[in-house]
Amino acid sequence: MSCDVCTAGERRPQLIRYSLSMADRLILVDHVPAEVCDRCGEVTLSPDVVERLQQTVWQHEPPARFVETPLRVRIGPGGTARAF
Repeated sequence: MSCDVCTAGERRPQLIRYSLSMADRLILVDHVPAEVCDRCGEVTLSPDVVERLQQTVWQHEPPARFVETPLRVRIGPGGTARAF
């Protein structure tokens, strides 16, 4: 199926890592079925997949594992600290 964004690429089925930032948490969900454009990388999720992701996040299903990652902080204009 052709890409709705770039119109030049083809959307192909692929398993992706979905990420969502909520408050002070970063939530990662592996092996999410999606269609990804082979040219621009646009990701399309089906309504069923979106519904299941929402259930997983809002019902606070226990994670399969935890991943620890460093957080870097950058000092921006005016001396404000921003994570990047």
